[in-house]
Amino acid sequence: MIVMNKRILIILIALLLVMIEALFLTNFRKVEKNNNAKLANRQDAFENNSSFYGKVIESTIDYIIVEPDENEEERKSSDKISINLGENNDALYYVGTRVKITYTGEIMESYPAQVKAVKIEIKSADKFELKIGKNTVNEKIKKIIDADKTDLFDYNVYEYNCDINITVDEEEMSLKDALLKYPNLANEIIAQANYDLSNEKIKGDMYKDGGSMIYYYKDYTIIKMHTIGGNRDVYIGTTDMTMQDI
Repeated sequence: MIVMNKRILIILIALLLVMIEALFLTNFRKVEKNNNAKLANRQDAFENNSSFYGKVIESTIDYIIVEPDENEEERKSSDKISINLGENNDALYYVGTRVKITYTGEIMESYPAQVKAVKIEIKSADKFELKIGKNTVNEKIKKIIDADKTDLFDYNVYEYNCDINITVDEEEMSLKDALLKYPNLANEIIAQANYDLSNEKIKGDMYKDGGSMIYYYKDYTIIKMHTIGGNRDVYIGTTDMTMQDI
């Protein structure tokens, strides 16, 4: 009798385990189906987004007003578009900063017009190319951006033993003029260098002074200071430039 009861108990436990597993698999499939549906909805929403490039003409803690580029479709709706910063308010959007606004696709026809931003990117250009030329002055190290003389930068930018031009979206100008026109361009140059380094397109090294970086390109070298003392200056120069030179 005791043996029989044990067999029944084992069978009941086995049946219970099968039922629990079946219930788990059913719920798992439901969750997976719901997650896939949510992912599909997000993908659809992403694909329905619109975007435009423009320049910040007014900036507050809560919102920015952007003037769309002349060739943007949104310019036909308004020459001024207000964007509530919401979760994007941790960034600094200075007046004159070039931005790419990705939004839900709907434009509220007020003045300024309004859009609901999905993403705000500080963007100077779709593409740029540095061109290193012969140094035409006696100075080996030239300060082309002085942080003490402009509110657009909190660091200095130098050219080392060369004159530098840059092509920004097929428009060529001096590096100095480009930086004044597109204040975030220096950050984008460093961001591109970090990208190229991480993808092994170039070589580079980090110094034990707080994190200063040097990037070795075929035609030029970039040094981005990041010292414990707070130096954040940028140097762009010839391929023989080293940290000791500056």
